[in-house]
Amino acid sequence: MVNLLYCEFLKLKRSKILLVSVLGALITPMIIFLLGVQIHFSGSEERIARLSMNIFYYDFLLYNMLLFGIIVYAVMGAHLFSREYTENTLKTILVIPVQKQVFIINKFAMLFIWVMLMMLISWFSLFILSAIYHVLFGLTGFGVEVPFNQLGNVMLGGALMYITISPFIFLSLITKGFIVPVIAAVAITMTTVVVINGSWNVLWPWAATYLLVTDQVSQAEYSYPIVIGIIAFVSILGFALSAIFFQREDIK
Repeated sequence: MVNLLYCEFLKLKRSKILLVSVLGALITPMIIFLLGVQIHFSGSEERIARLSMNIFYYDFLLYNMLLFGIIVYAVMGAHLFSREYTENTLKTILVIPVQKQVFIINKFAMLFIWVMLMMLISWFSLFILSAIYHVLFGLTGFGVEVPFNQLGNVMLGGALMYITISPFIFLSLITKGFIVPVIAAVAITMTTVVVINGSWNVLWPWAATYLLVTDQVSQAEYSYPIVIGIIAFVSILGFALSAIFFQREDIK
């Protein structure tokens, strides 16, 4: 298992997708920083007074989990699984005595590590940009306390986004590419934007993850078991379909 993970790491290291994923992880922190700069120069003293380190990290979870994270991580996952088909390396790999179940579990494990690493990069990047903003304009509550208090929520958000991209992995396997999964991720994201302020937002898994992390589920009409059950159903379905399809597929 460790050797397989190391091989996956070596393949990623030589791939441009690693740089693309890092750039994707920097999108949300950069947007938060630019929004802060825009507010500073807006002339609205009320909006400027509301800016704080805590608001920066709150907005970070909002934009990352509802807008950019799902798309970026869907791209990463689709690439990780579909590259064996596009580069025609799957036949060579499975010649080695590696069971298909172990192979796909290794893929999912690598994707989890990759997603969590990108979340850490995003979290740290926002701290650096917050420090720059504080030096330039001053930021209420600046320090290490808020980032470290939010680290648990950031990593939980990353884990929840990871499990809810499993359906896109299944799409990448059946289409043997990443175009369809990315289109699906964009469609899901746009739908999330539409439903997030509705009364049924907790029933939409990709919105429910954000509401769960930010402790807003209690404000809805549905209980925690129902919300968690919906998220679990979607994620388990994606994982199960991916594993079953890969196990039964004939490698040509």
